Amino acid sequence: MAFLLGKQSDGRSNSDIYAMSRQALERLPLPWEEVTALDIGAGAGLFTRYLSRRCRKVYALDSSLPRACEENTAICTTDLNERWPLEEACVDIAVAIEVIEHLENPRHFFREARRVLKDGGYLWLTTPNNLSLFSRLLFLFKGQHRAFQDFSYPAHITPVLQTDLRRIAKENDLMLLGFRYSNADALPLLHTRVRIGGALFSANFGALFRKQ
Repeated sequence: MAFLLGKQSDGRSNSDIYAMSRQALERLPLPWEEVTALDIGAGAGLFTRYLSRRCRKVYALDSSLPRACEENTAICTTDLNERWPLEEACVDIAVAIEVIEHLENPRHFFREARRVLKDGGYLWLTTPNNLSLFSRLLFLFKGQHRAFQDFSYPAHITPVLQTDLRRIAKENDLMLLGFRYSNADALPLLHTRVRIGGALFSANFGALFRKQ
């Protein structure tokens, strides 16, 4: 059996991440009934189906087939670490929910996202928040980011900080529009949910970009 670096077996994210993503997208000034969207790393297809109900057409891009999709969804199987099988400037919005931490090269991800986005198009991504209070404490005592410990390997392989996203966006002429937070976390060891929210008490965050 081949060693699958970065492979996510379940292909699902938690409800807080999906809620954060829906709220971020619903604020965008887009004529959704005319939009062509791209779900990068579609996984089980949960967010793909959400997009398909709002958009004219959706591309679902992943290394394996989504388990279900709507009629207006085109499925594209590929290794996201390679060139994506899409034409240039073909989508109005690209979404990558909990994907970039599974990839070998986040800069390749951004280059491909920019390539397939139309001018003025949006990119939304989410990833683990390595600057949360609990992640900072774990790194202090254990030397590992919270979502990148040994038991998360080989699924989570590339921790990304907000500083990294600012730099990579600038390199690719993408405008960073802002960050959002999942506003939910869990106490280490106790696994008790906390909803203080904000940058310090969110297990995940999202970033929104626009192609200039």
